[in-house]
Amino acid sequence: MEITADKKSVFELKDFYFSVPNYQREYVWKADDQVEQFLVDVDNEYEEDSKEQQSYFIGSIIIVKNDEGKYEVIDGQQRLTTIMLTLCAMRDLLENQELDRIPKRYLETIQKLLCDFNTKTDQEEIRLELQYDESKGFLSHLILQTEYDGDKTASIQKMLEAYKTIKAHLNKYLEKGCDVLVSYIRYFINHIDLVIIESENIGSALKIFETINQRGVGLNAMDLVKNLLFSKANQKDFEKIKDTWKKITALLQSCGEDENPLRFLRYFMMARYHDGILREDDIYKWIISPSGKKTLNYESNPLDLVIEIQFIAQRYAYLVNATKSINPNQADKSNFPNVTNIGFINKYKARQHLVLLLALEKKTQDKELNYLAKQLESFYFFSNTLGIQSKNNERLFAMWAREFRGKVTEAEITKTVAVTILPYIKEKYDEFKHVFLNIRHGSYNPQYRQRFILGSLENQARIESGLTPLSHKQVQAYEIEHILPQTPKDGILTPEFVDKASYHNSVYKLGNVTLLESVINQAVNRMNDLNGVWFASKCDEYIKSDVLTTNLINDDYTIGKNTAINRFKEASAYSFKFWDSLAVSKRQEILLDLALNVWKICGQRIDS
Repeated sequence: MEITADKKSVFELKDFYFSVPNYQREYVWKADDQVEQFLVDVDNEYEEDSKEQQSYFIGSIIIVKNDEGKYEVIDGQQRLTTIMLTLCAMRDLLENQELDRIPKRYLETIQKLLCDFNTKTDQEEIRLELQYDESKGFLSHLILQTEYDGDKTASIQKMLEAYKTIKAHLNKYLEKGCDVLVSYIRYFINHIDLVIIESENIGSALKIFETINQRGVGLNAMDLVKNLLFSKANQKDFEKIKDTWKKITALLQSCGEDENPLRFLRYFMMARYHDGILREDDIYKWIISPSGKKTLNYESNPLDLVIEIQFIAQRYAYLVNATKSINPNQADKSNFPNVTNIGFINKYKARQHLVLLLALEKKTQDKELNYLAKQLESFYFFSNTLGIQSKNNERLFAMWAREFRGKVTEAEITKTVAVTILPYIKEKYDEFKHVFLNIRHGSYNPQYRQRFILGSLENQARIESGLTPLSHKQVQAYEIEHILPQTPKDGILTPEFVDKASYHNSVYKLGNVTLLESVINQAVNRMNDLNGVWFASKCDEYIKSDVLTTNLINDDYTIGKNTAINRFKEASAYSFKFWDSLAVSKRQEILLDLALNVWKICGQRIDS
C-alpha cells in the first residue's frame, strides 16, 4: 500500500483540484456549532499584531487521484468545504472595497484558490466539486458567483448559513479597516495547515480512514499526566488512583467533553495553579518543569492531586451542562441559571468562563458559584457588544484567576470582582455606549441569542413595571419583528431615506426590532406600505401582544392610573407618535438604559 502524507497550507491547495464523490456524506456542519468552533479556534491562534504567528493544524484530508487527474476526497470534506466557504466570504468582502496593490494581490490569490485554469483539462475549473445529490451545484455557483435558483436542500441550507456566519465574522475585521482583514487573510492562507494523505487507490484510502478512526490518536497530555502520577505513587495507592481516574473520565463523558479532555486539564491548571495562559502543547512541559513540580507537589503526594482533579472535574461537568442547557425546556430548570445565561449570551459552546469558576475554593457553594456567573454574564454582554475576541477574554481570565483562588463567600467574590472585572468594564463604558446606540440586532446572532437579549430587556421592563418576568421557554417561542419593514411595498421608501443603504441602517438596528407572537407577526408582515398608515396598523396589532416592550410601541397603551406600567412608560419616555429613524434611535436609547439595569456588576450600573 503506497501512502504519502504532506503538510500543506491553505495556499498550497492551489496545487490540487478536489472532488467529493457522490457516495460521500453531504455537508453537515452547523453554523452555530462546528463552523463557529472553527472560527473561534482560528481566532485563538491568530495574533492580530504579531509578526511571529503560530500555525493552526485543522486535521487531515485523505485523497486518491482519479482517472481525470482530480483528487477524490475520502475523508475531510467538511473542513475542506468550510475552507472554500471562508475563501468565498473573503473574496466577496474584498471585492466591495477600494483596494491598494497588496489587497488586490490577495484577492487574486483567493480567486485562484477557488477557481483556476486547469492545464490538465484545458478548462476553467473550481478547486472543490461536490458530486453528491444534496449539493445540487450550489458551491459551484457560489465560487463562480452565478445565481443559484435550485432547491435548497438541508445540505445547501447548512452551506448557506455557514457562509453567512463566516462572512459576518470576517466583517468584524473589515470594520476595523481593510488592512486588518488582509492581515487575517494572510494568516489564514499561510498558517492554517492540513495533512494531505494520498493513497494509491480508493480501497487503500478507505482502509486508512477506517484505521485512523478505529485506533484514534497517540497519547495526549491527559494520558501522560495519568502515567506520570502513577509513576510517582506508592503501590498501595495504585487502585485508588485508577478508580479516581475512571471517575474523572466518566465526569467528562457526562458533559460531552470526553473528546476534548485537554481543554479541561488546561482550564484546571490555569484556574488553580498556573499563572497566565497555558497552551495545550505546553501543558505537560509545564507540569514536569521545576515550577510545575513545586506548584503541583505531585512528586510527594500524587494521590491528592488526582483527588483534586476529580473534584474539579465534577464542578466542570455541572457547569458545562448548565452552559449547554439553552433548550427552553432545560434552561428554566437550570441549577446555575446565570451559567445557562452565559450559554445564551456567549453561545452554548463557550467554556472560557469556567476558568474563573473553577478557581474558586473547593468548598464554595452553588449559590456563590452562580453569583460569580452573574458577574461573568454581565462581562460577556459588554464584551460581546464591543466585539472583543474570545482569546482576549481568555487572557484576562488567566490573569484574574490567581485573584479568585481560595475565595468562598459572596463578599470575597464581590471584593475580587471589584478589582478585576468591574474596573475593566467601567473603563470601556464610553466605547460601549457608542457601539450599543448604533448596533444592529444581527450583531447578536444566532437568533437564540438575539431573543435572549431582547427577552432580558423585556424582563427588566416587566420588573420595573411590577410584572412577572417571562421564562426562557416563553422568550424563545417569540419571533423577531422589524417595526420598519424589511421589504417595503414596491420598494418605495419615505423621503427621509435617500437610498436602500440608509433605510437598512435603520431597519436592522436593535431599536427597530421587538419580540412578537408568530400569529401577530404574520398579520403585521402585510403592513409594509410606507406611504400608508402602516405604523398605526401595526400598533393596533402590537397592543394584542403579551410582550410589554412591544405593547408600549403603541402610544395609546396604558393600564389604569398611576400604575407601575404607566410610571415606567413616563420615566423611560417610551412614547412614539410615529416611526422613523429618530424613533429607532430613541428606542435604542431606552434599550440602553434597560441593559445597564439588567447587566450590573457587583450590583451597580457601569455608568454609575
